[in-house]
Amino acid sequence: MWHSICNFFLTNPSVAIFLTLGLGYLLGRFHIKNFKLGATVGVLLVGLVIGQMGKFQIAPVVKNIFFDLFIFTIGYEVGPAFIASFKKKGLKFIIQSVVFTIIAFIVAFGLFKIFHVQFGEAGGIIAGALTQSACIGTANSAIEALHISQAAKTAAMSQVAIAYALTYVFGTVGVLIFLKNIAPAILHKNLREATKQYIEKNHISSSTQGLKVSANIRVRAFKLEKDCKFIGKTVADFDNSNKGIAIEEVVRNGKFLTNLTQPLENQDVILVVGDIKDFAKFADEGHALSELDANNFPVSLTEKTVLLTKEFTSQKLEKILNHGVVIDSATHDGEKISDYTRLTEGDYVKLVGMTNYLSRAIKDIGYEKAAGTKTDVSYMSIGIFLGILLGAIVITIHTIPLTLGGGGGALFAGLYFGWLQQKHPNIGVIPPSTRWLLKSLGLNLFIGVVGLEAGSGFVQALKEMGWLVFVIGILVSILPHLLTLLFSKFVLKMNIVDNIGSLCGSGTITAALNAVNAETDSTVFALSYTPTYALGNIFLTVMAPLVVALLV
Repeated sequence: MWHSICNFFLTNPSVAIFLTLGLGYLLGRFHIKNFKLGATVGVLLVGLVIGQMGKFQIAPVVKNIFFDLFIFTIGYEVGPAFIASFKKKGLKFIIQSVVFTIIAFIVAFGLFKIFHVQFGEAGGIIAGALTQSACIGTANSAIEALHISQAAKTAAMSQVAIAYALTYVFGTVGVLIFLKNIAPAILHKNLREATKQYIEKNHISSSTQGLKVSANIRVRAFKLEKDCKFIGKTVADFDNSNKGIAIEEVVRNGKFLTNLTQPLENQDVILVVGDIKDFAKFADEGHALSELDANNFPVSLTEKTVLLTKEFTSQKLEKILNHGVVIDSATHDGEKISDYTRLTEGDYVKLVGMTNYLSRAIKDIGYEKAAGTKTDVSYMSIGIFLGILLGAIVITIHTIPLTLGGGGGALFAGLYFGWLQQKHPNIGVIPPSTRWLLKSLGLNLFIGVVGLEAGSGFVQALKEMGWLVFVIGILVSILPHLLTLLFSKFVLKMNIVDNIGSLCGSGTITAALNAVNAETDSTVFALSYTPTYALGNIFLTVMAPLVVALLV
């Protein structure tokens, strides 16, 4: 019976893959306080268990396709923030992220050489100890490019998966405890009190500082009488000749006009939005209008994300806000801000207001970013294609072959295509829901296949690795964070909030960010986490294939 079940799974690997995903995602929901096992570890562990049934034969192209989708999407998402982080104002964060990566590389490579760690184990330790799951894929890509036998490649890839599983838990929990509890003690600081002082010093709040927003916005309805001077004029003419008020809708013969470029006619009803004081001035001028009950003419609100262009000025934005438009959120240099006076060309602002007025007004400050519900598959596919070509390039230095591999190439292509899409929002749209699916399913299907293929040799490999891999993983997890913490404190003169927040990003450990946020009841750490997280995703992902190449 058991033999028949195993044989069925081995001859139908797609069944095993989807069972691994289903059970792995369920296992990944397990959590204790701030530590959550996560889908990736859950899928890997389930894959290793199901892999005990025998040696699964799964075409390598399956892993490659899904990993390329995942890694391209990662690059696409962090690309704009990665490029923005190189601006001068974030120089300390850039230096810290680079220093963290260099220290991590030196510590890891030194330990690997001292203890004669094999290159497959090394790739897995980096992926697990530094909690960068993408390293599994880039390490495997580097192994595939090596001039060794297929059996040796398979064994090395199994070592990657097993070493990752052994080191990931401490890489998450150990670093979380270090950054939340031990790091503040080393710096002799109370984290909660230091966070409060940081917020007060930097005047961080949720107000729209510097921009005057009127709270006295009203919508009024008027009927044009035969002597009204606006008859024959357009909506644009009305808006330009009346400061502080604008037409939102025109009702003709009981129906809303769909084309607001038509001239106004006698007996048209206009719905006007504006400030009370501007309405008072408008009424004093006398325009042969009769007022109606505006409640009989419902108007709709809309939300638009606007890319600010060189036409933008704070005065133009203030004028729009004084027509009943409010700012929902804004991003400057890739990070959310509450001080809207910092907005400049190239930033994004999400506005909520009357549909027709907002559509007309945003042309004065920029243009709408296409929200998009459909994925530009052509844009994405061409990006991955170019990335794979880039990854195929091999540079030999002193007999050491260095290559990004297909995964590394797709990552850098994603960086560029993500940055390009931000500059031209109406092309290359990949909606958030699609990006989540590509990242989650892309990575975890790849990980599931890795687990299934490594499962049959798991027990033997575990015996060969022993406790040494776990101990090395602890050192690779903690030492880079400790040394970078001290470097940032005494050399870069960073305060504790920026120091810990950016370390969470440099080590790409979101669990630690969530932990310090919960500890201090504040999300201010995200300000320094965001730029270094973008950098960390790139630097750590590239580190794995470099270590593999140097250890061969």
